[in-house]
Amino acid sequence: MKNAIFAKIRNYPFWKKLLGLGFAVSGLIWINGILDASYAASKFPVSFFVGQTGFNAELIKEYYNYMLTQHTLDIYWKTQFIDFGFIGATMLVGLFAGLVVAHLARSGSWGKKFAVFAGAAVVTGAIFDMIENLWSFVMLSDPMGFADWIVLPYSAFASVKFALIALGMVSILLALLLIILGRIVGRPGIG
Repeated sequence: MKNAIFAKIRNYPFWKKLLGLGFAVSGLIWINGILDASYAASKFPVSFFVGQTGFNAELIKEYYNYMLTQHTLDIYWKTQFIDFGFIGATMLVGLFAGLVVAHLARSGSWGKKFAVFAGAAVVTGAIFDMIENLWSFVMLSDPMGFADWIVLPYSAFASVKFALIALGMVSILLALLLIILGRIVGRPGIG
């Protein structure tokens, strides 16, 4: 079933893929504004990256305690739900960016392989983001008393998420460079 959906999207004409990418990017920008505003309102004392990748239960509990004293932990809960919209938009951007760039590449070329890999990396990173988000609800259910070990998989999921999304972004740039290079030097196998 899901392979049939992906095969259908993969076989869209270029303009549909480009339109999908446009809608996905627009959605990502829109939901990111809402997410950032909610995160700021929650008064979480550090950035997403720092808060998620610390591998330190004591620090996370300090952050939660700070929000408890500010009476904003409920806003942070809502922020976690808003983040699912951001994750979905990220998945769509990764999928459509990979498809658009792969469409520009020659069949079987390194450019096409990097583009497909880029899309898969971003989508997989977003899946890790979902897992990390769900894991955060375990900690938020007892913000001052959760078992310290729980932060280890939480930070591991976040670290893998950031690594995969960064790898996807670098890969899409490499795909574009390979496509351009392949055209300039007349080597179809490059791009």
